[in-house]
Order: sequence, then structure tokens, then C-alpha cells
Amino acid sequence: MISPTEKPKTPLGLPRALFWDARPESLDLDRHARQIIGRVVERGGLEGWHKLRSHYGDEKLKQVVTTLRTLEPRTVNFLCLMLNLKKEDFRCCTSQPFPSAPSMNFPWWEKPL
Repeated sequence: MISPTEKPKTPLGLPRALFWDARPESLDLDRHARQIIGRVVERGGLEGWHKLRSHYGDEKLKQVVTTLRTLEPRTVNFLCLMLNLKKEDFRCCTSQPFPSAPSMNFPWWEKPL
């Protein structure tokens, strides 16, 4: 049990605010890699990025970040520069959330012939 004055440790010594919705002491670096990497890449600072890179390595980071569903454009640009990737490599840049609607060649109030 953790005493009230002692704060639980976070993975890699990252800021607790990144894991506001989870118990930081219960996060496993391997089992929760996707969640940890996603939070730090999207909301963490440069120091957190360096910790991720030294722990997971570039190949694991590439594997995880390219499969994330949502990333801000500035984050994608940063990752492209740091990991030598292209925007087309990212799922969030290539997938469409919904199929495109069929085009209608007539006004909605008129019936087609």
C-alpha cells in the first residue's frame, strides 16, 4: 500500500498527468506500450519522447505510432522527422472514418427519370 505522502511511480518516470485515467503503478511497459507511447507522443514533452525512444527503440515506436487511430497533424510531422516516416505510413492519415456517400446527379426534390 502506498502511503498518502508517497506518490505512485509512473512508467519511465513520466508525468502523472499523462495517466490521469489509470493507476500509474499498474501500467506495464510492455503490455501497455501502445497506451504509454500514444499518451507521451500526443501529450508529453520532449523529455518524455527521449525516454520513450531510449526504452522502446525506433522500430517499436514506428510499429506503434503508425497504427494509432488519431494523431494531431503537428505530431505526425514530428514523428515523420524523428523516425524517418512518411505521412502515408500513418493509419490516421490514410484511413477514412466513413465510406463516402454516393453522388446524386439530380436535385433531391426531383425524381430521377
